[in-house]
Amino acid sequence: MNLNKLTEKAQEAIVAAQQLAENRQHTQLEPEHLLHALVDQADGVVPAVLQRLGLDSRRLIQRLEVKLNGFARATTPGQQLYVSARFRRVFEAAQQEAERLKDDYVSAEHFLLAM
Repeated sequence: MNLNKLTEKAQEAIVAAQQLAENRQHTQLEPEHLLHALVDQADGVVPAVLQRLGLDSRRLIQRLEVKLNGFARATTPGQQLYVSARFRRVFEAAQQEAERLKDDYVSAEHFLLAM
């Protein structure tokens, strides 16, 4: 996973996803953490895309919250956060989308397409 090939917004989303997982003491970073972070980016492209599609971002966040609440939690504080296989697949699919579209960097849109 090459983080240097991400746009600034995509990097911010990855960091926000990690923070979300850590704050909830989850043991793994999952695609749902990333989607939550992308939808929550107030000035990001994902909320705008969802709005154009007629989807309610708040409702999606609520559904993600339910899903996130079901994830395993660490038994001891400060336990290392691991990247799940599902997250890796989304990351790789986003890289492939960027290549397919002949983009030099992976952006938030690529992650959305990958999910």
